[in-house]
Amino acid sequence: MVSAVRGSDVTADPAGDSMTSSASGAHGTGCRFAGMWGVGDRLVRVRGALVALCLLLPATDARAQWTLAGGVEHFSWTEHTSPLEVKENGPLLGLRIGLSLPLAPGVFADYHGRLYFGEVNYEGSLLFDPGVAATATTRYLGTTQQGQLRHSVVNGFDAAVGLDLDVWHRELSTDQAEDYRIVSMRIGAEHALSPALPWHLRAGVKFTLATHENAHFEDLGFRENPPLRPGRSVTPYLDVGYAFARHWSLAGSFDGYSFGVSNEVELTQGPTPGIFYQPESDMRVFGLRLEYR
Repeated sequence: MVSAVRGSDVTADPAGDSMTSSASGAHGTGCRFAGMWGVGDRLVRVRGALVALCLLLPATDARAQWTLAGGVEHFSWTEHTSPLEVKENGPLLGLRIGLSLPLAPGVFADYHGRLYFGEVNYEGSLLFDPGVAATATTRYLGTTQQGQLRHSVVNGFDAAVGLDLDVWHRELSTDQAEDYRIVSMRIGAEHALSPALPWHLRAGVKFTLATHENAHFEDLGFRENPPLRPGRSVTPYLDVGYAFARHWSLAGSFDGYSFGVSNEVELTQGPTPGIFYQPESDMRVFGLRLEYR
């Protein structure tokens, strides 16, 4: 949730409930989360794309390897604000698809797709009254699209470099939402499953190349809707799996972001000016999934 510095008293209804907030010169963060949100159209489009890709898999090169996976992810989001921090925690459902294609001896092109959705618990404060605590739930719908190249190095280990596009929708209330679009690069090492060693390992560092946040200020009553750009992030990633049968494996993963504070934007609602920004924010995702290949 964006933070705000307001110049005078403000009357607002960010949670869909009637409330008046006095926030003269104060830093506000969070909001009371309420209501449901319509995800049907988004899910239909994403599901259609996954089905189409699955139908194309049998037609790929016989040397190509593909995987399908599903599982649960423990998701946390923390915004470092005062006097109260915003914290979100809870499980999300995750679906994954992967495709690996050899390009030349020891060189591989990989695709990894991830879809996640669900709702998590929220603990924070009201946007325009940061000293007032609030608890509720928020919902997420997001996807990660990743392409990477691998080159064999030594003893079954590959050097890997890839690009990620992360897009997620964070519904804060019936009239308050945030949409994120993050482009990142990954650099790391991998060890693929083999008959001699039924373990796979992926580990490395992920750093952002471009960030974009649409805070939908128009839904809060402002005429303008300038974008926010969360600060750059550098975080480790890890993925470990074990093949317990010919086509089945169990895998666990860690991923996330540590965004710096964003740029500030100045908006006016009537005679009242306000400065808004995205505070320092951390995302942590621990996943457990079952894979078929």
